[in-house]
Amino acid sequence: MWCDCEEAITIKMNEPAIAFLQEHGHTSLVSLGCGRQINRIDNHIRLMIALNLNYYVGIDCGPWIEPVSPNLFLDPNIMTELLSGYYQGKPQKFWDAVKVFPETWVEELKDIHCAVVVCQRVYPDCRWEKVIFSMTPKLVLQEDLHGCERQQLRGKKYVRTWAEKKYYGLRPYKPWPIFPGEYNLILWRRRDFQVDGVEQGRWKTLRRLREWVVG
Repeated sequence: MWCDCEEAITIKMNEPAIAFLQEHGHTSLVSLGCGRQINRIDNHIRLMIALNLNYYVGIDCGPWIEPVSPNLFLDPNIMTELLSGYYQGKPQKFWDAVKVFPETWVEELKDIHCAVVVCQRVYPDCRWEKVIFSMTPKLVLQEDLHGCERQQLRGKKYVRTWAEKKYYGLRPYKPWPIFPGEYNLILWRRRDFQVDGVEQGRWKTLRRLREWVVG
């Protein structure tokens, strides 16, 4: 498979995350605490493509981050097809978009704007809400919530949304619910961010009301 070739990857391990995101954060999806091995990023790719972003950024406080793994995608065939369309038949160009920054703490990214933020497998007691708010992402995706810390973004700036999950085609990789309707995946939307085509139809008003009340 095209994503098995480490030689095809160009990663600037010594480029500080802050400097990079200050310049490119507005066109980047940033995975906070991505771990030592990037994996199961199907939903991340869906958001990256939908918002027409240029970079996939992984940060972690650990000493290294491995972009290549046998579990990079849950469905490699579908992801290859999506990336092939995004990069005009050259899915390997995705590796030019991948930037990883080990030895970087989430708190270092305070006040740096990023287009999308992802939180996966967050250790208990890691509270990043203030940092995430300061990054003003359009969307915040939380996955793998079982036994992990859930970031609570409910408030004036963000709303938990159900309709956009369907719109972006997000699919939980452990699809059993913690609470009814949750299914191990939460998507938050910045209240002033709208996308054409989302929530069109007769139930739009009811969905919005649900978001404002529950979200």
